[in-house]
Amino acid sequence: MATLTSIPTNAVPCIANALLNFRTSTDFNADHGAKNCVLNFANNKASGTDGSEAWCSSILDKNQWIMFSSPIAREYTHFSIQGRGEFPQWVTSFYIKYSLDNVTWTDYNNKQMFSGNTDQQTVITYAFQKPILARSVAIHVESWNSHISMRCELYSKPLLPQSFVQTGTVAIGNRDINTGTGSRSTTRKVTFPQLFSMVPKVVIGTNHTDTSHDNGQTRWDVQAKNITETGFDCVFTTWGNSNVYDLRADYVAVQNI
Repeated sequence: MATLTSIPTNAVPCIANALLNFRTSTDFNADHGAKNCVLNFANNKASGTDGSEAWCSSILDKNQWIMFSSPIAREYTHFSIQGRGEFPQWVTSFYIKYSLDNVTWTDYNNKQMFSGNTDQQTVITYAFQKPILARSVAIHVESWNSHISMRCELYSKPLLPQSFVQTGTVAIGNRDINTGTGSRSTTRKVTFPQLFSMVPKVVIGTNHTDTSHDNGQTRWDVQAKNITETGFDCVFTTWGNSNVYDLRADYVAVQNI
């Protein structure tokens, strides 16, 4: 269920921040398209080059809608609606559909009918009792005053940090550190398949050892050193009388975005 509320201060205005793609059922013309649907949008009164102060449909029936889509799923928390700024036109009732996969669409709250505007400038805001998890949200017009015209805003929760992850495998590949009694190391240069935009965190774990023991113990170590956006040094180390014929390790490099 959705209830009337004030404009949220702790949510992300997705339309104003250009986080969503727009599509409409119809546009009155190029000057009355979805680009003008931004909440509180006002055109240049002197030049008139900015078009109408709302999205305006070209057809007046109950098949008109405006859809907002994101390439990633978002948790939408609020929706605000407003009439057309320069003429007494507004949507008086509407319902909402949404989709997570852009294939299957769901009516919000069993096709709950929302009350829209009663004038041109007042902003009406609804809070969704449970956030809508979706990639796409569509506003379907049910009734209107004079003409189907709308300015609006769709709010979401701030996105949690996302991760860019790359994995790989690195091995000694020969017997560089097989013989000896003291500490001895060999380094293998690792280049990431793709460039990170900042220095990632790298975790290493071995998946294969070809060794023999020194009096019942085998001593070895693998570390990632000199980590940069392009790669790192994988340092294999052993000590004592351990015989290390080969070591192979898997790495995971993670950058939080």
